[in-house]
Amino acid sequence: MVTEINNELNDEWINNFENTDRLYQDFYRDDLYYINLKFIYLNRSNEIEKIKQESFLMSRQNYISREEILGILKKSINDDNRRYSLLSMLRYNITLEPEDIKLFLLNKLDNNYLNIIKHIDAVTFEKTINMFQDLNDLIFIFFEKSQELVKVDPNRSTKKIYLGSLSSNKKTIKKRYKD
Repeated sequence: MVTEINNELNDEWINNFENTDRLYQDFYRDDLYYINLKFIYLNRSNEIEKIKQESFLMSRQNYISREEILGILKKSINDDNRRYSLLSMLRYNITLEPEDIKLFLLNKLDNNYLNIIKHIDAVTFEKTINMFQDLNDLIFIFFEKSQELVKVDPNRSTKKIYLGSLSSNKKTIKKRYKD
């Protein structure tokens, strides 16, 4: 009889803990499986011409490979029959700790979550609180390329170099092997 009462008490405590824990599930840090891609297109006058957004499902959690980034760039470098070049790539990753949410909401916390990516390479994201996961972005800023054809200066072009004489009277000497 005493053991039955102890079992009931233990089960009740575990159930209460699990119910309480479910309330705070949104405040735990977890891996990222998708991010938002934002594309900002600038014209030749440095004015924002267009902004596009799409979701991107990562093949590995918290990681986008170099090949995936190159595929994204290749797909988005042309828009409205205009060609753009990549000006900048930015990563916005909220790495806030659950204990610091209150300070963050009161603006008493330095929040430098926006980072410049200097090289086209694999991009990693850190774990984010579940509630803020949809705020993580990878931002591409494109600048419109000039449509004018660049004239080639004849003094700067590479010339073909011929070795030997240019005469057509070439003699071929056949070497014979001795027996």
